[in-house]
Amino acid sequence: MVIDENLIAYYFSLNYRITKAKYRITRMRHEFYQQTMSSYCSADADSVYIQAFQVEKKVTSLVDAEAMAEASIELMRYKQKHFLRYLKQLPSADRRFLKRKYKWHEGGINERTERECFEEIQEIEEAAGYNFMGYEPHIQVDEIEELSSETYAESTENCFEKMMAKLGV
Repeated sequence: MVIDENLIAYYFSLNYRITKAKYRITRMRHEFYQQTMSSYCSADADSVYIQAFQVEKKVTSLVDAEAMAEASIELMRYKQKHFLRYLKQLPSADRRFLKRKYKWHEGGINERTERECFEEIQEIEEAAGYNFMGYEPHIQVDEIEELSSETYAESTENCFEKMMAKLGV
């Protein structure tokens, strides 16, 4: 498995990204209310004409941009919450290594810790996909068997064996 170091670094920068997204929302609102919202005259070389503030277009655009930014912030908060929970359960040496390498860019190698961190991030990404982007779990219907109460124990054992075979154990 190839470890995506950029993805790990992204998770360490989530707090900064959330702050930056909130600032962008504030900036969008500020710029919106700083523009003129009344009609005014304008001229070019050929004529003089009246320009009006397009309320429907500009307000809709602002609301849509804010909604997209808020959804992005919510997704990043979800990822950050689960990532911080994962970091808290790590031994302090592993947590320190990851912070030094991916937050402070000091370098170093610890394959086990990086692999485990990347696997956890993949699980967080998958969960975020299910919760925010409407992904469906990958269940193959042909692997689901109809069960009666008599064959439940036997079927459970068969399913367990199939699962172990897929995992390569």
